[in-house]
Amino acid sequence: MSWQYFESGYERTTDKNLIRILLDDLRERAYWLQFVASGFRSGPTILLEIKKNRLIFDLPRPWNANLKVARVIYRDQEKIQHSFKVKIFETDPEEKVVITSFPKEYFRLERRRFYRVSVPEGSEAIFKYNGEEIKADVLNISGCGMAILAPKGTRLEVQDFLEDVELHLMVSAGKAHDQKIRIPRARIVREVPRNRARKLYGVEFLLEKEKDREPILRYTIKRELELRKAES
Repeated sequence: MSWQYFESGYERTTDKNLIRILLDDLRERAYWLQFVASGFRSGPTILLEIKKNRLIFDLPRPWNANLKVARVIYRDQEKIQHSFKVKIFETDPEEKVVITSFPKEYFRLERRRFYRVSVPEGSEAIFKYNGEEIKADVLNISGCGMAILAPKGTRLEVQDFLEDVELHLMVSAGKAHDQKIRIPRARIVREVPRNRARKLYGVEFLLEKEKDREPILRYTIKRELELRKAES
């Protein structure tokens, strides 16, 4: 059971056992939830029952009986936001329930300190991939991962590992960060579709200890301050 870094501060899982545990927790603790779709947000409601291929929710007010697909969002007892997408199979006004599909994937928003910041042009990641040294452009970074733009003609496979990652980051245009950041191991978690010669990838940092994340967090704070200065 595991979460994998997705993008924009979210983690994602498709593990069926983990999804069931999360749904059981949602039902047993009766967390308030909402259905969200384009131009619509339901009133708060709760999950009543979990069946093999169905979820049954208490009918919220307001509600859109014509809704076909929606995202369910809620916060758990630790105030972490979770969400999943469902198809709306049926609205029963007499039983006062909404019946939906079972989610195939689940998302949660990472801890607030892992916010993502864009990085200036000239920021690079140098790493070993299948024994070859590769230099890629870094587009943005957070405490748990980054987005990189691979060199033209270079293809990386999702779930493959990057070894001996060294980050050369810029704090602002023409101003380099005062230290190189080294990450022993990382993993490709997502290829972002784009109709261009250079491939864009989401990378998850595989850090053994929480303190190993501190140099990355120090950089994101410094970069955030630079962005605020530019806006003021």
